[in-house]
Amino acid sequence: MAQGDLAAPLRLESGTVAVKSESPGRRALRRFLRHRLAIVGLITIGLIAVLALIGSEEAALKQNLRLGFPNQPPGKLAGYLLGTDALGRDVLARTLVGGRISILVAIISVAIATGIGTTIGVIAGYAGGWVDMALMRFVDIVLSFPTILLLLVMAFLIGPGLATMMIIIGLVTWAPGARIIRGQVLALRETTFIEAARVIGVSGPRMIGTHILPNIVAPLVVFATFGVASVIVFEASLSYLGLGVQPPTPSWGNLVHQTRVVTVLERQVWQWAPAAVFIVLMVLAVNFVGDGLRDAFDQRATSDR
Repeated sequence: MAQGDLAAPLRLESGTVAVKSESPGRRALRRFLRHRLAIVGLITIGLIAVLALIGSEEAALKQNLRLGFPNQPPGKLAGYLLGTDALGRDVLARTLVGGRISILVAIISVAIATGIGTTIGVIAGYAGGWVDMALMRFVDIVLSFPTILLLLVMAFLIGPGLATMMIIIGLVTWAPGARIIRGQVLALRETTFIEAARVIGVSGPRMIGTHILPNIVAPLVVFATFGVASVIVFEASLSYLGLGVQPPTPSWGNLVHQTRVVTVLERQVWQWAPAAVFIVLMVLAVNFVGDGLRDAFDQRATSDR
């Protein structure tokens, strides 16, 4: 049992007025498509994802230490559009493959965080009472620590690495989602269709799976979208500090990590600037899409964009 469809008036040729049914999903899609920045962001994400997929891992890892190959700027060597790094590796290939790694980290980390946050939020909101109180106090404790500090401590204790970073980011960033989902579930508990399902004896697990989860998809999608932007920044921060993806595997974060060497920062800008630009573009694009989704799913909006 889901929330009722929205309706829009439709005037017929005879002059009578009928009602044209429009589902919430279709109306949200129509609103999203009218959000220009969201569409620009979506196109940007698509282009970056395609570039990341076509990047050659072999070219990204291949070293060429022959004289005249290391530290060459763009335009000096044929076939090296963005030049080479200190080991003679293709900067363009490393930037594209690094994007693939960073996006993979973001997707898996957000999936972990969303799964944990949804589970805790749904249990707290549906169970109520002391269960809700205990879980929310735990959430408050997690939120009381700065996220980047928790990430640094866990990365230091567990050790750096690709798989490690995806897990620790997911384990640290779930708490805001749990609070959002708990609020949505509390609001749903008071609705008529939930009360009706409870009266006819629908069990708790079936209530959650059939009536509650389908109606919290919108906030989940918005939370996950903004989470991707945050995780890209967290990955870049950890890798910049040497606690994330470890060389020779490239990521946008450890490519920017090269700026810790003053010579690279000042004189070999082509080795780190492309990764930095991709980070900025990706974060902005994901935030634009998140804004569009939030506006599209906003049920309080009385008019379309």
